[in-house]
Amino acid sequence: MLDRLSEFPDISIEKIAYLANTTPATVTKFCKKLGYDGFLGIKQENYINFYGITQEFINEINDPIDLYNAYTNQMKNIYDDLYPLYNHEQISRIAWQLSYCKRITVLTGHHGFTATNLFSEMLRSFNILCYEIDRHSDISIIENTLEQSDMIFIISLSGKWMKKELMEINEKVFERNQNKIVALSYDSSLGLSNLIDFSFIPDFFDSTFISNNSIQVFFILLVSYLAVEMKKRNNL
Repeated sequence: MLDRLSEFPDISIEKIAYLANTTPATVTKFCKKLGYDGFLGIKQENYINFYGITQEFINEINDPIDLYNAYTNQMKNIYDDLYPLYNHEQISRIAWQLSYCKRITVLTGHHGFTATNLFSEMLRSFNILCYEIDRHSDISIIENTLEQSDMIFIISLSGKWMKKELMEINEKVFERNQNKIVALSYDSSLGLSNLIDFSFIPDFFDSTFISNNSIQVFFILLVSYLAVEMKKRNNL
């Protein structure tokens, strides 16, 4: 029952005790035997699969540090859960390509700006300029961006923008620059060689919280592989 807490995020210790035909005190003792401080501790750990903090959980908080720890631990757990889901070999290849860049651009809608800002700040350490451009900009601006940037990262989670707007780009411009493009999308049918396919992530579109963190984890992984690639080159 405790292993399935994430399926019932609002359940109370009293309800657990009732369903197990025991008392709340016995549930607490059992949780402590498992190495937790109590029911709140085991419940907090299982929130990784729920990706949220419920009102009931908040009502049990007595000290601000408890909620702070709940959120920060949750973020760490989410990142740890996402880490093995990515194609690390693919990310390593993209990092190698990125290591030769001086200027890149991220085309995104509003949902990708937070992750893009993080990516931009991380790239400062490598002297790589990162520009953010709204993907709904005039098509001539996007074409010029393709020509002027060393790499282009396009965040189009549903893939609809890629299939509609990107196809309006001048065919010769696209052909000259398609190897620069890295697309981040849930749509695995886009047919690009550098496609970061998010369809492997469970409940990706259940909330922007999950999708935004998935984008951030990709960028953090990419910069991590970039650091290793740059170190190899410096040691040559």
